[in-house]
Amino acid sequence: MVQNEYKVGDDVSYGINGDRYYDGKITRITKRFIFTDSGMKYTRKVRLDGYVSYTQVRCRYCYLIPGVHNHLDPHF
Repeated sequence: MVQNEYKVGDDVSYGINGDRYYDGKITRITKRFIFTDSGMKYTRKVRLDGYVSYTQVRCRYCYLIPGVHNHLDPHF
């Protein structure tokens, strides 16, 4: 299983269901959180099998993805 290694300065986007939106660049990384220059804050989630993902604080279904993405699900 491939893990995403995030670094300060990386471009990131976030996904909600099938939609993807550009969020900006990572400004700070702590042990538990990632902060972006748009003011968003993502928290670290670790599954039982060791897979690490990041979701927006207070929004379980909004997740962090690497790279620049701007895509809307055509089914709506």
